[in-house]
Amino acid sequence: MIYTHANNSKSGFSVVEVLVSMTILAFVLTGVVQMFTTTGNYHTAQEMLVTVAQDLRAAKHMMVYEIREAGCNPDDLVRMGLQLDAGDDRLDTDSNSIHFLSDIDNGDGDSAFEPDGDADDPNENIAYYRVDANNINLVLNNGNPAVGILMRNAGGVQQQVMGNVTDLSFTYFDQDNNAVGNPNNTILLDSIRSVQVSITGQVENPNGVNAQNTTWTQQFTIKLRNT
Repeated sequence: MIYTHANNSKSGFSVVEVLVSMTILAFVLTGVVQMFTTTGNYHTAQEMLVTVAQDLRAAKHMMVYEIREAGCNPDDLVRMGLQLDAGDDRLDTDSNSIHFLSDIDNGDGDSAFEPDGDADDPNENIAYYRVDANNINLVLNNGNPAVGILMRNAGGVQQQVMGNVTDLSFTYFDQDNNAVGNPNNTILLDSIRSVQVSITGQVENPNGVNAQNTTWTQQFTIKLRNT
């Protein structure tokens, strides 16, 4: 009689092999999570930068259109153009603000532009400046890195143009393209022929992006048509 011996034992993974496998898997998953996190942060940063760039372009479009018409005065009845106000920096013309009058309409609400010899109609008395985000009556000097708000003042009514603005500066030039350093009298104001504007905007959440991608600057020069 022949006897057979059945070997039913099954070999498995040892504890060491399981631990090694789990360690390798943990490293792989960590890398995958980091990759997705980095990709997500990159796209978030790009979206925030696009938003800042769009806001700056919109602000530029508005300022170019209005500042270009500064001094429009076809009837020549009263002085128009750039203005000074030593008592209210919001309504002054200097390195951190610009204020100007234009006679472009009579305020009758029709679609025709009908100058009437004054600047007391809508959108004829305009100022731009940057204020503290926590105090809209505190004008920030250019070079101050505080996060502020770009404001438009129309006839004494303040309107927010853009938030998260970290710098705003105005530089003035005469007909020979020489800088007019401190236009503190009407003679200097009347010599100005162009204005260089520089606006720097910051992303909404600077801690969520690379430090080199938190701000965007828009710089442009406006020729004054009516000087």
